[in-house]
Amino acid sequence: MTGAEFVRKREIIEQRRAAGDFEIDKFVPGEVVENEAGRFYLVRHAFPLDARHGGVEIGSVLESIPEHIALTACDTDLEEFNPGTACFIDTETSGLAGGTGTVAFLIGVGYFDGGAFRLEQAFMRDYDEEEAMLQYLNGIFARCQTVVSFNGKSFDVPLLRTRYISNRLPFRLDAAMHFDLIHAVRRIWKLRLKECSLNNVERAILGLERRGDVPSAEIPQIWFDYLRSRDAQPLKRVFYHHRMDVMSLVALTAFLSQRMDVPCGEGFEHAEDRLSLVRLHFRRKRYEDAVAHAHKLLEAETDDVVRHQCLELLAYACKRMQNWPRMAETWEQMVREFPSEILGRLELAKFYEHRMRNLPAAQKTCEEAIQYLETRAALEVADEFESLQIRAFQNRVDRLRRKLSKGALNHNDA
Repeated sequence: MTGAEFVRKREIIEQRRAAGDFEIDKFVPGEVVENEAGRFYLVRHAFPLDARHGGVEIGSVLESIPEHIALTACDTDLEEFNPGTACFIDTETSGLAGGTGTVAFLIGVGYFDGGAFRLEQAFMRDYDEEEAMLQYLNGIFARCQTVVSFNGKSFDVPLLRTRYISNRLPFRLDAAMHFDLIHAVRRIWKLRLKECSLNNVERAILGLERRGDVPSAEIPQIWFDYLRSRDAQPLKRVFYHHRMDVMSLVALTAFLSQRMDVPCGEGFEHAEDRLSLVRLHFRRKRYEDAVAHAHKLLEAETDDVVRHQCLELLAYACKRMQNWPRMAETWEQMVREFPSEILGRLELAKFYEHRMRNLPAAQKTCEEAIQYLETRAALEVADEFESLQIRAFQNRVDRLRRKLSKGALNHNDA
């Protein structure tokens, strides 16, 4: 390209820019909203209740059972969860680290109203539009009894609070409950998925593949480029990304409650997910539910790793319930299926000694454990922990022998 051609191209671009060809409304239809604090750009969407996102009907979230939400969130306050008065919130920001210098230039709020799911994407075209945008959103936040987000407790809500304080505006979300899906997702699906980003969860759980998306890490720079060039075309992908994020909050909430509503964890197809559900019930001290879910999982599951962890959770749940016979039965099953299991042998030794008062059985269990561990040591496959366990079991055997000897002496004296 010659110098003259370059100059002519720049002139054409400037003429198009002056004519408004690169303005945001040319790529993302919306409207300019004005209030006493100024102006900002707003994009509105309305979705019918039967609209689908990743195979999930958006309106089905209204049938979510609050107890399911509270359980997966480990938050009893959410037993009052009502999706009809919730706000599904996501932000796009000028940086991913947070801090007072970070702004939320695109804020999405989804809510149910008038028989539809409404999504409003508030966008600041420059820094001076922030106050007007925040003031407008406060009108929506005032009706919000619960915030639903993805990592919003750690990022979105603290950032918004900072921006409202900086603009000397009240922050209406401080009084709302908060259902942060990232924690629920990790509790149920992390064991299987390992990586629980929203995009990965969408693909694996909702069966959703995005088209025309942009990576989250690139979004701040796209906005900075827009501030410099005023070319809004790249922002089209940002608005799409943002809209999909909010819609996925709705779909995941609905899907999670639907799967939780099936008895004994059978709403989840994968054994790892069902094992995570057993662990969740155990963590929440819902031991009867943990036992029921564990028994159902063990009926058909053959994977050794899943069975081992499930048996351990089952045994400890029975212990918390003080169901000693079932606890012992579970540890015995563990030792049969996994002869190398040391924990099971130790728990059985404790059971025989302290619950059954069967000292010979406790001694025998310890001696079998020692024999197994010494065999591994002789084969040079034992680790340091197992070497320590030999001494621990031997100390227990010595103590049991003293008890047995003392008991025998007392019997002879009698």
